[in-house]
Amino acid sequence: MAQIIQNVIIKNSAWREEDIATLFGDLDGNVEEVTFAESDEMGALMRELGVFPSANAARRAGREGPIPSGFTFEFKASKKRRLWIWNPTE
Repeated sequence: MAQIIQNVIIKNSAWREEDIATLFGDLDGNVEEVTFAESDEMGALMRELGVFPSANAARRAGREGPIPSGFTFEFKASKKRRLWIWNPTE
């Protein structure tokens, strides 16, 4: 079973352009692909990213509440999906 790993930045958070290279780049200047998400609640984020067909389905699976602040290391969204979420507050 192949794992899908996705880097996510919460668009309406206090992120900066240099955050992308710092968090999702390597020493050679290569930067991994990043998805900008509009959601501010975990269930809605799971729906927006296509992990679950609806926010209600995500909530039933326990993916509910606000998106944690800061950098979330390898959030297990589902059996096949892993997310790295950057949601800065400052």
